[in-house]
Amino acid sequence: MKSFKIRSFVVFGLMMALGAACLGMIIRLGIAEGAMSNGTGSKVLDTTDSSYVPSPSDSVFKCFVMNNNLSPIRGEIYDDHGRLLVGNFTVFEVAFDGLRFANEYKDTLSKDPKAFDELFTSLSKALFAQFKDRYPKYTESYYYDFFTQAVQKKKYRTLFAVKEGDEKSWVSGSDTAYIKHLSCWTMKKQKRKIHSHLNYVSTSVRINPYGDIARRTLGMNVEGKRYGMEYFLDQLLAGQQGSKKFLRLNRTVVPLKDRVEPMDGYNLHTTIDAEIQNYVHNELALKLSELGAHWGCAIVMETQTGEIKAISNLKRDANGHYDESMEYAFNAKVEPGSTFKLASLLCFLEKRSDDTTCTYPMFAHTFKYPLKSGNYRSYYKQDSKVRGEALGTVSEIIQRSSNIGVASMIFDAYGMKNFSSYRKQLIKLGIMDTIHTQLGDILPATIRNDGRFDNYYGVCFGAGFNIPILHTLVYYNAIANNGKMVAPLFVKYVTNNYDTIQRFEAEVLNEQLVSPVNVEKAKNYLKNVVWGPYGTGRRYKDSTCRFAGKTGTRDIWDPVRKGYDYDHNAVSFCGYFPLDTPKYTMIIYIYYVPQHSEVAVDAFARIARAMMNRSNFSAMRKSEEMPFNPNIGSYPVNSRYFNTLFRTIGYDTTLLVGEGRFLAPLRDTSTTIGHNVWSPSPQGAVPDVRHMIASDAIGELARAGYKARITGRGLVKTQTLDPATRTVLLELEPR
Repeated sequence: MKSFKIRSFVVFGLMMALGAACLGMIIRLGIAEGAMSNGTGSKVLDTTDSSYVPSPSDSVFKCFVMNNNLSPIRGEIYDDHGRLLVGNFTVFEVAFDGLRFANEYKDTLSKDPKAFDELFTSLSKALFAQFKDRYPKYTESYYYDFFTQAVQKKKYRTLFAVKEGDEKSWVSGSDTAYIKHLSCWTMKKQKRKIHSHLNYVSTSVRINPYGDIARRTLGMNVEGKRYGMEYFLDQLLAGQQGSKKFLRLNRTVVPLKDRVEPMDGYNLHTTIDAEIQNYVHNELALKLSELGAHWGCAIVMETQTGEIKAISNLKRDANGHYDESMEYAFNAKVEPGSTFKLASLLCFLEKRSDDTTCTYPMFAHTFKYPLKSGNYRSYYKQDSKVRGEALGTVSEIIQRSSNIGVASMIFDAYGMKNFSSYRKQLIKLGIMDTIHTQLGDILPATIRNDGRFDNYYGVCFGAGFNIPILHTLVYYNAIANNGKMVAPLFVKYVTNNYDTIQRFEAEVLNEQLVSPVNVEKAKNYLKNVVWGPYGTGRRYKDSTCRFAGKTGTRDIWDPVRKGYDYDHNAVSFCGYFPLDTPKYTMIIYIYYVPQHSEVAVDAFARIARAMMNRSNFSAMRKSEEMPFNPNIGSYPVNSRYFNTLFRTIGYDTTLLVGEGRFLAPLRDTSTTIGHNVWSPSPQGAVPDVRHMIASDAIGELARAGYKARITGRGLVKTQTLDPATRTVLLELEPR
């Protein structure tokens, strides 16, 4: 008994000591080590602090506060009707864990290696069949070697990596489902389904539902490919990263309370109209392919708002296909050619008000450049095979697109030795300004302040300098917009999931580019290019699609041999439509073709016609209201629907309830409908249902105990009875 008490006291004492120790440890952890558990204190290194700089002394710490970034969802891009142009799509990286596979099936691999040989052979065939189009270099033997070597070397290897810029190689959710449900995973000799040990790591990538259409404008923002909306408006699309801090002690990870939720990116609602973009892309690609051109660019701008409705930049690849691999609208270094004659015409009109009475040489002329000595240096220029210095009016010069004629106009208005004055007038037109847009800057024309004759002469008709294609469109649009010059607009507004965050309007660059009188004169000259008797675009005039503009043909400069290639041209056409009330301004530019500017006019006309034929284009055209007078037939109408039918289309009816099952409408006045009661007259024992609609005819026959079979569409024309089956054949015809 005594020994029992002693043992009890010992146990009790030990328990009390243990309890005291635990209590002390709790107090210590709660007070002394509390700071560590919260991620603070002298023994904790906070690597998330903005002032933290890695150093060798970090090795003395065992406890670290670290940050786990939480990625936001990137905003999506829509067209002006809310159709998705760029969205998010989940794809998968597929990898094989050869180490875990080898360890798990170590015994089976040594006893029955053929079973796994059969597995990898079947798996290789299945993967080759599924991915041969996306990974043409991966053969069946490649897949077999991949799996066997991963197991033999016990390595974790990636089979399909995610390449954001290569949509054709993406592995989707349907692909992973296909792999997971392959029958080859069930091994016959093992009589069980083994785990595949294929790991699927999901990631979000950007997808363009419309494929290559407007790809260059919509853009990308991945390593080595940064352009377009995705790049220039990345701050709006990207959102803000969130973070979740955690405490790492040795290999233990403890979440902390500090958490910042990510803010998803905003959605961009662009000015692009997917339907117009489709017209432009397809027509341009068709024309480039037909001509074998190196590249081409087409841009459609809404005249009053400056909104870019479509923009295509197509380049021919090594296989002869055209895709959006370059940004020509902003960056192409090309001479504008004769489309620049509109700028020279405006400069001329601002100096001379007697343009309708002026005449100038058109086909050939000897220009006499005055020298300081009082003598002249002669420069003979010839535009065509026509000999002699025939004179023409300004209208005829613009229609024929005469280089000599336009240069003569400018020399007359500004003087042959006063290039600087002419250049200052071009500056007033905004041609020498940088235009800032949401997708970057449109650079100015590279017109040097060089008064030498050849430079002065060439600038008059768009030779010897470069100007971005989009810059040309901007000042043409100003003429279509009655002199008001606006900058191109690509994004209309920005939204989140709940509200509109920001709206954009085009910047007004110049309220009145030139005087209103000269705007109207310029419009008339551009009209004559298509509708005049000598116009270079007259072949494509169409009364159902009236447009105006200016053609351009320019020899291509070869920087290697430092001379022009006279066998190939850069051709263009810039104009607007409809002619009387411009809604859109468009430019077509095609590079490296043997033809002249007519091919660009053809592409312009095709696109304009397609746009004007759209169902919603009727709102853009004025038409007189037709008088209300819908066609009313005399066919019978079920009385249940009589009032509803005719009142819906604007008539008053006099029908009273219970006047008959079928009624024949009669027009009493232009706004009222009367009726006669109509009953199916018997044809033998069969009701006469001729002139009735099919549903009513079938109902009447069913009431009389007959079946019906119909052919055609519309009203019942004839009926034929089959007595054996009591079936009536009804032949229908349109009303």
